[in-house]
Amino acid sequence: MCGRIEFTLSERMHHTLRDTFQIDAAWPKQPEISPTQQTVFLTREDAWTVHTGRWGLVPPGMDLQTARKYATFNARIETVERSKSFKDAFRAGGRCVLPLSAFFEWPNKSKVRIARPDNRPLIAAGLWSQQDTPDGPLVSCTVMTRPPTKDLTEIHDRMPALLLTKDLDAWLQATPAEAKAVATGSWRPGLLTVAAAS
Repeated sequence: MCGRIEFTLSERMHHTLRDTFQIDAAWPKQPEISPTQQTVFLTREDAWTVHTGRWGLVPPGMDLQTARKYATFNARIETVERSKSFKDAFRAGGRCVLPLSAFFEWPNKSKVRIARPDNRPLIAAGLWSQQDTPDGPLVSCTVMTRPPTKDLTEIHDRMPALLLTKDLDAWLQATPAEAKAVATGSWRPGLLTVAAAS
């Protein structure tokens, strides 16, 4: 699973996101984000758009109070098309990407930070939803997860479905089968480092 993420950008990360998404945003600084907190994600139609929403998808037709009973901050890529919570977003234009500087896990109850050694951002496949409520739009998202790459099998049995830049369009716009293949296979072993975290 992916239960903590980080979005604290170095100058190089900022430049990479600007070049990748053609957006020079004032990105927030979030050293550690937990489920149900607000996080940043991006969608693309004619151009990339930055959104902020609840980390924990609130599916169409479900209210926030009900959604709080379920752990919808991760969606398994293997079962996304069968999941009541996620299948509509996956099939109906609800795919998105989440930029991260790192994610955290707790192998053997010791917290570790997992990131790129070249100080570039990570981009995770995700899903999003927006609903109208009496209090205004309710925007939410989830991080797709996949089996770990070979170098992370001792860390956890799941990892975020990270995407290489060349695969962003396929995740967002391709058929469900192609999108699942990209989310499962885009990332390669050897691209991440694991370090102790406080």
